[in-house]
Amino acid sequence: PDMLYAAVLRSPHACALLDELDLGPAERAPGVAAVLALAKPGDRMIFAGQDVAAVAATRPELARAALEQIVAKYSPQPFVVATREAMRDKAPRVHAQTVEEVKTGADEPGAEKAEGALEGNVRWGRSQKRGDAKKALRGAARVFTSSYETQCHTHSALETHGMVVRWDSENAVTLWASTQSIFAVRDEFAALFGIKPGDVRVLTDFMGGGFGAKFGANAAGSAIAKACGELARIAKRPVKLMLDRAEEHLCTGNRPDSIQAVSIGVDGKGKIVGIHVQAHGSAGIGTGAGVGRNAFSVYEKVADVLVESADVFTHAGPATAFRAPGHPQGAFAIESAIDELARMLERDPIELRLAYDSHPLRRHQLELGRERFAWVERRKLSADQRARSTRIRRGVGCAVSIWGDFGGPEATVSVVVRRDGTVEVRNGVQDIGGGIGTVMAQVVAEVLMRPVESIVVKIGDSEFGPGVGSGGSKTTSAITPAVRRAAEQAKQRLAESAAPKLEANNPDKLRWSNEGVSFGRLKLSWTELCQTIEGESLLASAPRPRTYGSYPKAFPGMGAPQIAGVQFAEVEVDTWTGQLRCTEVLAVHDCGRVMNELTLRSQVNGGVVLGVGYALMEQRIMDSSLGVVLNPNFDQYKPCGIKDVPRINVLFTEVASGNNC
Repeated sequence: PDMLYAAVLRSPHACALLDELDLGPAERAPGVAAVLALAKPGDRMIFAGQDVAAVAATRPELARAALEQIVAKYSPQPFVVATREAMRDKAPRVHAQTVEEVKTGADEPGAEKAEGALEGNVRWGRSQKRGDAKKALRGAARVFTSSYETQCHTHSALETHGMVVRWDSENAVTLWASTQSIFAVRDEFAALFGIKPGDVRVLTDFMGGGFGAKFGANAAGSAIAKACGELARIAKRPVKLMLDRAEEHLCTGNRPDSIQAVSIGVDGKGKIVGIHVQAHGSAGIGTGAGVGRNAFSVYEKVADVLVESADVFTHAGPATAFRAPGHPQGAFAIESAIDELARMLERDPIELRLAYDSHPLRRHQLELGRERFAWVERRKLSADQRARSTRIRRGVGCAVSIWGDFGGPEATVSVVVRRDGTVEVRNGVQDIGGGIGTVMAQVVAEVLMRPVESIVVKIGDSEFGPGVGSGGSKTTSAITPAVRRAAEQAKQRLAESAAPKLEANNPDKLRWSNEGVSFGRLKLSWTELCQTIEGESLLASAPRPRTYGSYPKAFPGMGAPQIAGVQFAEVEVDTWTGQLRCTEVLAVHDCGRVMNELTLRSQVNGGVVLGVGYALMEQRIMDSSLGVVLNPNFDQYKPCGIKDVPRINVLFTEVASGNNC
């Protein structure tokens, strides 16, 4: 009720000095209740889309109209938006001084950190080194060398970034946020406005996608929380700020591009003796262009490996975490190189991978996928099509992946059992589409032997107890063990209250069933059992225990179990027109313990669809002469439509990794 709508004025220039900023005309515009400067004269604006000012008005269209009344004058400066151009010695400098790591509210596990000195627009990050790869390559009998490039990829969640802020008092506030991390939003907002985290309530009842871009209170390149919170405080009314699609492409994050030079040396018998990957990528004005652990960690039987990654700064919006930061780029390069090396050595690509990968499950996945995908037969068919110069040809490929089961002990879950028989499970976690509420209900239902549909699930509210951010594939493995502990504690307390009625000296000796609980000939139905509770209800709360194992291998540099995946793809090409499409994908994945196969399959399907779009369709295009994004929309930036989606088959290789319980 009484809500205002906000809009943000953004710099139209890739690089410019803000000479003048006059908000007066906007303050006098119809329907405007508050205005706010987000930059000041003298500031250097360093990408097109950077925040300049914000307004709040009674209608969205009035807010946008008021932006046009703001007087903002700029002195354009030299800029560079292309990665290769930015690497040149005389390229315009994006940052004059040390660059701070761009945070997104919660670092996604597995992301690499940039930490080297700034050399022009280039800053080298943390390298991954084993042995002496350069020496090994110098001594190799043959060296395969190639370069691979990936484009900038935007998240394109159907729901854009945004929030509603309502100040309940001078130092207490309620936020409705489209977020992957309720508690990161709470803590960041509290720090931003100098109030206690406990005085910030964050609600996320429903959420339309994030993919890594919606961890914190602000977007990667836009001060959403600051603008919305300050406007609401000035106007003394709730304010809603939702970015539009163009803003989403400009300033809320992306997957950095990459240029990767890969060299693989082999000895006289064709044995790989060294791998060197040197990668440059642009995360715009931000950091995060590392290419993951693929080459270094997957092919660990290779004694000498060096992976070097550099951020190349350009005048474009910053990157942020995006579904396994750095790993898709890194996998594309090293897996392509392994395929090409196999061709050079006249070896089967799967056999070559098996020779250097010691992860037992990934080896099993390669062998299982080879059989299920009819790998040998399809490769023979492809060779036959080439020999006959068939116009429409099909080929197959495979690639492997590495990730970690990153669930940790941050969450505390509560289970409430009431005298009327109602069972409720609650936690402040948000559901971003993975169905965590359903899994929570399943676990409680399993422990208490109740129908799943009877369990009331309450999530999406910071007042329901500490949860985790939904990123790094850790939500289920972080939350469900805490759910189980809380449910077991509730079950124990129910047994203790029922034992006297059943004339049992030891509550642990009671027998549980779908009908209730019994001891000897005495029985209590579920309803009767709950009526033994003293007071209105019993409450059990429990944290997640720490991970007690990392079977079969640990994720490099961390104690989390290393999980594995292998995907096979069939691709069809029209050799006359060059038209390309993916016709079928077999996804073979380890996800630890599978809690809900239906929702898990949906997640893998979504990942495959996104991957196909990334490989064949999606690309943010920058105009090098104007320094602006040319396709900040869904007309020219093309995610997959239904006819672009291949047949997808999913196989799960379930492993009790020591993380879920």
